[in-house]
Amino acid sequence: MDRIPTHVPNLDRILYGGLPRNSTLLISGVPGSGKTILAHQIAYGNATPESKALLVTTVSEPMARVIRFTQGFSFFDLTKVGRAVIYEDIGPLLLEGNGERALDHIAELALQHQPTLLIVDSFKAIHDVAESPAGLRRALYQLAARLATLSCTTLLVGEYATDEIAQVPETAIVDGIIELANQPRGLRDYRTLRVRKLRGSGYHAGEHSFRITPEGLVLFPRFVTPAVPEDYVVSQERVPTGVSGLDTLLHGGLLRGTSTLLIGDPGVGKTVTALHFLLHGVRQGEAGVYISFQEDPNQLRQIARNFGWEVEEMQAQQRLEMFYTSPVELDVDEHILKIVASMERVGARRAVIDSITDFQAGTARDHDRYFNYIYSLVQWCKDRNITIVLTHEISQMFSTALTMTGLGISHIADNIILMRYVPSGFEVRRALTILKARGSIHSRAVREYTISEQEGPRVGEPISGMFSS
Repeated sequence: MDRIPTHVPNLDRILYGGLPRNSTLLISGVPGSGKTILAHQIAYGNATPESKALLVTTVSEPMARVIRFTQGFSFFDLTKVGRAVIYEDIGPLLLEGNGERALDHIAELALQHQPTLLIVDSFKAIHDVAESPAGLRRALYQLAARLATLSCTTLLVGEYATDEIAQVPETAIVDGIIELANQPRGLRDYRTLRVRKLRGSGYHAGEHSFRITPEGLVLFPRFVTPAVPEDYVVSQERVPTGVSGLDTLLHGGLLRGTSTLLIGDPGVGKTVTALHFLLHGVRQGEAGVYISFQEDPNQLRQIARNFGWEVEEMQAQQRLEMFYTSPVELDVDEHILKIVASMERVGARRAVIDSITDFQAGTARDHDRYFNYIYSLVQWCKDRNITIVLTHEISQMFSTALTMTGLGISHIADNIILMRYVPSGFEVRRALTILKARGSIHSRAVREYTISEQEGPRVGEPISGMFSS
């Protein structure tokens, strides 16, 4: 199928190559969801004097207002207006109350300008003044037939809510439907795009988040694993953690390419342990990425410096990336693509996510997606033989109950290391045990775990009372 590019970052990937050429598509969504910006971004990206874009505005968006607000985006090109991007306003005709006549006029304009891309914004205004659904359907068929002779791709933009899409006649006639949404979630708005129909073509299904930036829309495709797992050889090589005594419990270290869930009480030492695992690998020549949501890079550099690690030098040599995002602004769709890009940029052999507790909060709108994202990311790392450590906080200090993750993430991890506080006389002590090491023998002893600036983290002697109240 011949396609035209959208010039919207990652949208062609969702559409499996772009918009089907000479098709008619509906861009739907509630007011303020980004429909007009998307349509103009496609128009200005494709329009040339030889291959024009015709933008027909209606009473909902007067032409002068549309142009004024579009000028704020970098894709806007004033030199194209009137030469490559042609604006026509049919608002006065619609005010006469005849939607069918308006469609006839659009066809006449298309014949006059011979565009390769036609955009009608908003088509919903034509729908609202049509004399009858049957009349509108007939007029739509006639418009589609006349446009077919022009080799023209058509975008109908309209303020259709999700529950309206199946009820209006235009959705049955169009070849594709792209739905945009803008939903408030906590302190921020969550914008999504979903392809609901694309006749004769596959597409990346599901809900994809996007942002409106000064450059226009930027899409973040939903991260999924391949339908058929990639072939890879399961390594029997051991990856030393660099934590004194821990590799002994693991009989030499973690198996390369496995995932480890490091769970424990607040302040018990998860970040220090994960950081040592990563930086020890960098020192051994294995590039790494540290993804953090709680500790910003300045704090992490200071923690590392306390234990004798020079993070700045490792970063300057492009062997290490410290990647931080505030959990308040976390959007997992956007963030997971950045995580993958960071790993690819340095050729990572090790990675840390600290913590997936914040990752879970970033998918609060859909709990199933939390499991799916973690599974997809872990599988992506396995396919590339990257050894990854995920930290997870539990808030059950001294409790006899132990709910580790709540959403089944423990089943995804190959290894689980549990760190707890243990009351001992008039003090509390740290304790560590290995609950699981898939495909590998390991110690099941409960050991004391100490952290000092002189020796770093260290696994000590056996200790009792780890699960006692």
